[in-house]
Amino acid sequence: MTHTPSALLITPECDIVPVDLPSDSDARLTVMRSVIRCERVDVVGLTSQLDMWLDDEGLYNHPVNKVATALAVRFGFRWQDYYGPVLLTGGADADGETLPLTKDKVLALLASLGDL
Repeated sequence: MTHTPSALLITPECDIVPVDLPSDSDARLTVMRSVIRCERVDVVGLTSQLDMWLDDEGLYNHPVNKVATALAVRFGFRWQDYYGPVLLTGGADADGETLPLTKDKVLALLASLGDL
């Protein structure tokens, strides 16, 4: 892998797509909404270094995302299914800004997602 994406998109069809998010927070949110295909995003902090972004109304607008649900279960989130495309990013910094995934985190996620 020569280029490290800043995020990974997991579709309900089980596709994993690298995504580059802009550094500007307003532009980043616009791109996130576009790739998740929603107007309002929600975030699940899977760990302090891994966030899963999804459609706040995904239950009503999208099918279950089995890979995202299995990933969330792996991190202890066992009480619900997750719907629609989800975007995996790094956690937030001290100012609440979303961090990009590191190369090591991308490689670990790709290996982990292959096991799901």
